Amino acid sequence: MGEMSSISRRLFLGGLATAGLSAGLLARINTVYAQNFSGQLNVLCDAAKRAALQSACDKFGKLNPGLDIRLNAASVDQLMATVRMQYTSGTAPDIVPVWPGSGVPLSVHQVAPGGFLADLSDQPIAKAVPAFAKDVIEVDGKLYWYANQPSVIGGITNMRVIQKAGVKQPTTWPEFLDMCQKLKDQGIIPIALGNATQWNTQLITYALVATTVFKDNPAFPEDMKAGKVTFVGSGWEEALEKYMVLKDRGFFNDNPLGTSFEESQQLVASEQAAMAIHTAGTMAGMIKTAGHRDFEMWPIPGRDDAAQTQVPVGITNGYGVFEQSKNKDAAVAFLNFMYEPEIQQDWATTTLVPVFGMPPELTDPVYVGIMKYVNEGKGALYMDNKWPNPRVQEAHFVGIHDLFSGKATIKDVLGRMDAAYKS
Repeated sequence: MGEMSSISRRLFLGGLATAGLSAGLLARINTVYAQNFSGQLNVLCDAAKRAALQSACDKFGKLNPGLDIRLNAASVDQLMATVRMQYTSGTAPDIVPVWPGSGVPLSVHQVAPGGFLADLSDQPIAKAVPAFAKDVIEVDGKLYWYANQPSVIGGITNMRVIQKAGVKQPTTWPEFLDMCQKLKDQGIIPIALGNATQWNTQLITYALVATTVFKDNPAFPEDMKAGKVTFVGSGWEEALEKYMVLKDRGFFNDNPLGTSFEESQQLVASEQAAMAIHTAGTMAGMIKTAGHRDFEMWPIPGRDDAAQTQVPVGITNGYGVFEQSKNKDAAVAFLNFMYEPEIQQDWATTTLVPVFGMPPELTDPVYVGIMKYVNEGKGALYMDNKWPNPRVQEAHFVGIHDLFSGKATIKDVLGRMDAAYKS
């Protein structure tokens, strides 16, 4: 997290060839990837990335007509529950979803040490690893998966609602509360919240902690590891207090614990709500549901001073090769194929998320504002990336549910997270 100050525009948006497929590049791709791979190639992804991965599968399939590519998708929660069992039973797909760091069950530091992922350190995709995130992408200096996109958390905002309501983008916490109140007074839900979908529970905390913890102490993860700080008594308390202020002032939809992620998206898309605080990877689904592109992603200010605002940033989940894959050569070639500029541009266009190597002029307008924070180094690496085990995240998930249902206090929740961290 301390390295975030060195993140530059060049790291996020430069470094690969500009998109576009010349005749020479097309000839090279045909030479490198048209190797008459055959048999079956099973690919698994999270549902939000299915369309982008389908495009890559289709193009790789055209180069290898004898290869039967089968793409399956599932929700993140389903993947977390099933893929580890597939690893241990030897039934995992050839291409598997992988997350950075160590904080979730399918993160690379949890999976690779078990021998479940093929070593990709000598592959071309190894060149794509951004320097600032090496420690959450690699394991002991080796690469086991392909991470092609940064991720950022912010308020995915329906600008049609904002313009009709006559409010403006807030830059401080008091301004944020004032905006929410003005929206509520007009019968508009300020923030759609789908906490029935477990992973959604963490996003508002993360959006605030980027400022309330990491602006003051960029080395917080390292200090936790050294035993110098804990969740209790830190800026995590401030973040959760503010999360509860939003709840207590009625700035969420009714019954967030009974509202799914998909339902929260629908509230924003249908203009019943102004925004949902989500990851960049959910923008494409929001735009598709709404049927228009009048959206922006706003940083969520966590303090009274606008200069302190930071945003959570990290690496989205990517893909590795199952070590026991029966079609490993084809699987490795497919991951390298995804590194080609044409496929990168397809990916950025389909997901509406910036891709490592995309020039700034090709960055989607919905992200221009929030990416300015990233490019200026005003970011904090996703909080769970440097947690030692998935139990910390689980304690956070359950804790948010308990806060909303009145079963726990903020100190209770953070105390459980501290206990999970130490376990």
